Amino acid sequence: FVQNGSIFVKQLALSSLQMCGVGRFPSLPKLAGCIDGVPTRLNYITGEKEQCCVSLAAGLPHFSAGLFRCWGRDTFISLRGLMLVTGRHLEARNIILAFACTLRHGLMPNLLGNGVAARYNCRDAVWWWLQCIQDYCTAVQSGVKILKCPVSRLYPTDDSPPLEPGTVDQPLHDIIQEVMQRHMEGVQFRERNAGPHMDPHMKDEGFNVSVGVDMETGFVIGGQRYNCGTWMDKMGESEIAQNKGIPATPRDGSAVEIVGLSKSTIRWLAELHKKSLFPYNGVKTHQDGTEVLITYEQWDEKITQNFEKNFFVSEDPDDPFEKFPHLVHKRNIYKDSCGASSPWCDYQLRPNFSIAMVVAPELFDPDKAWKALKIMEEKLLGPLGLKTLDPDDQVYCGFYDNSFDNGDFNVSRGYNYHQGPEWLWPLGYFLRAKLHFSNMIGSALYEETVYLVKNILSHHYDYLEKSPWKGLPELTNENGAYCPFSCETQAWSIATILEVLHEL
Repeated sequence: FVQNGSIFVKQLALSSLQMCGVGRFPSLPKLAGCIDGVPTRLNYITGEKEQCCVSLAAGLPHFSAGLFRCWGRDTFISLRGLMLVTGRHLEARNIILAFACTLRHGLMPNLLGNGVAARYNCRDAVWWWLQCIQDYCTAVQSGVKILKCPVSRLYPTDDSPPLEPGTVDQPLHDIIQEVMQRHMEGVQFRERNAGPHMDPHMKDEGFNVSVGVDMETGFVIGGQRYNCGTWMDKMGESEIAQNKGIPATPRDGSAVEIVGLSKSTIRWLAELHKKSLFPYNGVKTHQDGTEVLITYEQWDEKITQNFEKNFFVSEDPDDPFEKFPHLVHKRNIYKDSCGASSPWCDYQLRPNFSIAMVVAPELFDPDKAWKALKIMEEKLLGPLGLKTLDPDDQVYCGFYDNSFDNGDFNVSRGYNYHQGPEWLWPLGYFLRAKLHFSNMIGSALYEETVYLVKNILSHHYDYLEKSPWKGLPELTNENGAYCPFSCETQAWSIATILEVLHEL
């Protein structure tokens, strides 16, 4: 793909190298000793051999080294574009297995902290990790062999101290099953070392983390009003504006992209089990005091049956499935979440449903999906990225300034980080969703969409040519204006644009 690709593809592939590297100190936990293809070096202090796997930086210059280099969510949103599409399969495998070592509470860490200082405060990273395993198995010849690779558990139980590699080894397929089983059982815990020394802005209640499954719908649920467990994770910091400790976007309940990612994984596991490539056919739960097996096929079907009626905002004002018709202010869109503690937030137009469209397109009626994408294009599309909130929304503000601190609740100390500024990485999913559904609807529409996509990407090519960092930024302000508080070059921005080019 890269060797035979355009100049744009080659330049982005070069940009990807900024994010892939090995520092003075290992960023990833040690892999099981019996795995082949794990690079080593001599430690310059001790003179002893140590593993030195490539890790992914989230962005430059802010997230490049030390504690803030590796983030679970950023790594696995970026891994397909930066490593699988570019052919770095061994490095991708090692990163997948290294993070597998850190599983705890059925979750992957957000901030990795080399595994021993990890924070398990995000609900989505584990689903991005699972999506990457699926992508790896699809992209790599005999990729399903990864499912039998041994994983050295740092935390074989939630309360384990970090263990040395080789103490408890399990095949990757057991780790995957643990994620699914723990979510079905439901998990509630309080972050270790909770308090202002860990997070000086969060309220005490925010350190309480919960995830589970809504048995009525099959949707993964979690979170609460005092924490923010998805990529839109801005915590209020301003005492003057009195937003300190209040998440700008808690997105609790069932966030649409997590529903899509989990559906993708459940469908995939059902298919693997049919082919005798995954040893488990479902998860166990208790109903009326009796243990019941819910197969992956049953779980998959339940999500399919419930998705459109819970997420699509119909043009029919008398839609019998609409729980809060008085909150509807945009029709023919998909909700950003379902079951939020503040129901208004469910109905906000944001770019996240396009992610679900790419990873689980089978959930969507093609005609409804196309209408929703047209509204997203009309309302959210900027020169380089997608607005993170509908500009018609009362709290929209497209200019991010993290130093600004006055009495304005909605913007002080960058409170509007995900309330308008135009982020690049969701654009990749929007464009891929457009390509997929236009192709389903008809060849003429698909050709028209390809032209549109290439036209949009011409802005990124132009930006890359002129960038002194030779990369794509984290975000821009309104209408593509430069944002000095953004990373100058960001892993997931480069990755998701590479993925679009790969599909073209």
